[in-house]
Amino acid sequence: MASVTGADRPRKKIQRKRLPVAPYFAALLLVLAILWVAALAGSGWKFPTPKLGLDLQGGLSMTLTAYQQGSDEPPSAETMEQARQIIEGRVNSTGVSEPEVYVEGTENIVVNVAGDDIDEQALRDVGAPAELRFRIVTNSVADTSALEEQLAEEAPTEEPTDGATDGASEEPTAESSETSAEDASETPTTEETSAGNGQAPTTDEVATTLDDVWAKVGPDAAAAAQALTAAPDEATGAILEPFSTLKPEEVALLPATVQFYVPQITCKALDARPPGAVQQPDIEVAACSAPEAAAADDPSLTFQYKYLLQPATVLGSDVTSADVGTDQANLNQFVVNVQFSAAGADKWSALTTENLQSQVAIVLDNEVVSAPTIQEVSSNSTQISGEFTAAEANQLADQLNFGSLPTNFVVETVNEVTATLGVDQLEAGVFAMAIGLLLVIVYCFIYYRVIGFVVLGSLVVAAAILYPTVSLLGSQIGFTMTLAGIAGFVVAVGITADSFVVYFERIKEEMAGGRSVRSAVPRAWVRARRTILSASAVSMISAVVLYILAIGPVRGFAFTLGLSTLVDLLVVFVFTHPMAEWLARGRVLTNVHLSGLHSKTTPATGEAAAKA
Repeated sequence: MASVTGADRPRKKIQRKRLPVAPYFAALLLVLAILWVAALAGSGWKFPTPKLGLDLQGGLSMTLTAYQQGSDEPPSAETMEQARQIIEGRVNSTGVSEPEVYVEGTENIVVNVAGDDIDEQALRDVGAPAELRFRIVTNSVADTSALEEQLAEEAPTEEPTDGATDGASEEPTAESSETSAEDASETPTTEETSAGNGQAPTTDEVATTLDDVWAKVGPDAAAAAQALTAAPDEATGAILEPFSTLKPEEVALLPATVQFYVPQITCKALDARPPGAVQQPDIEVAACSAPEAAAADDPSLTFQYKYLLQPATVLGSDVTSADVGTDQANLNQFVVNVQFSAAGADKWSALTTENLQSQVAIVLDNEVVSAPTIQEVSSNSTQISGEFTAAEANQLADQLNFGSLPTNFVVETVNEVTATLGVDQLEAGVFAMAIGLLLVIVYCFIYYRVIGFVVLGSLVVAAAILYPTVSLLGSQIGFTMTLAGIAGFVVAVGITADSFVVYFERIKEEMAGGRSVRSAVPRAWVRARRTILSASAVSMISAVVLYILAIGPVRGFAFTLGLSTLVDLLVVFVFTHPMAEWLARGRVLTNVHLSGLHSKTTPATGEAAAKA
């Protein structure tokens, strides 16, 4: 019996495993559904719109000017950069994201924020020194000068109502009578205070000294003021009248006892002192509380408390963290909970032990935030209350957490920025991008013919992913679209087109080598995939490095470039490649006239195919 040779055995037909394209398209649809639903939810179930930057929708631009106490030299570059970072963090904490915060010159910091609902006062507060001091209250009195001015404006011929005056004087009178007699002996003498405290510089071109201030008010007023240890009588008050002509910068140079006891130095003048006027911790200072309502039925009538405060032993640098909570006795009242460091806890424990049942003023910059009575000894933490709103409490906590600025700043200008120029540039940029996309599509239709529809479909899918993503980032993390960001998207169009060209050229090379379309597409993908991944990796590295090192609009460019690169990879993997695989199974790509793809084994015409 003849043996069966290998040649006689039937050959096993090898089938190339096809790519299952359905799961890829299903994954793409799932991604699109998630993004669009999330974007709609983030916009309140309205059609989502990206959050535009300052150059596209307008906003506010603030310039802060730095000065250093007792020095004519500008701050160092390191100091300005540290201040810039702290201010940028404070701006972000207010809910404004992607701000432009940059150093201009040697002593200016410019803050640009976009939007038509920006709180100007909150923006101004980001430049506050945020110097926290805990000071024991030596004396306090109600300053009703603002209240009297308000009543005079409303009814010049009428006397203030009993309710208004009672509300303004009831609490401070008790405090004054309690502390003035006990603490009069502790008030510094004339010799100790006449040199002034020097706690604030002057903004005049020619530096004003304390001697200049004494000369301005006259010898009689100067002598009477330095002799005060309590509120003056009517005759002395008349002698002190020249103090009402002093500028806030001049008031800041006076001894603390003069600032406190002279009634002509009102809280309005004390509040207008330069930033950091009570910054020096080892001296006695005078400061005022925030305005309070004088009458429950008329919140517009306000007064303030004026405080004489002892040197500070517990500082803001002793605080490790701060967060917002509510008062246990009144859940509608917001408070700031403060945690002390180990050294700060020892200082706070000593302060509360030595001054039990005394008032301790919590002073932030030039203002007394609150002045509670020490009820018990504590060490690790304390609570700051002060009739805060939620926004004010969060702002104070952020200021304490971010730390105080390394130098003082004054608000030089706050200007409203219109978006006219930006809108014109946006329209020009969008027009240029549209022309670029059109040229890419026309080129692909001419060179790749029917495959041009794959390119068009891929670009549409990329746009369908990018739009809700940018809108979602704007509503959730405050990402703002600027002209620089749009430039990143324009550049990314070229990267996306490169991916298509690399893939399609690989297909043509495989077919030129004699392979059929069905065989060329998967083999070309394996070779093109490595090139696409390498090119995208280089773009991502460039975008990440640029984002880390750059500031301002350049970071927006880097962010959109990186985002577009990731979306390009997603589209190429879940749409472009599966779509090419799906087309390769039909007869569209095998038709030379429709696809423009030639193979050594593919007939050039229909007649040649018939002859074959």
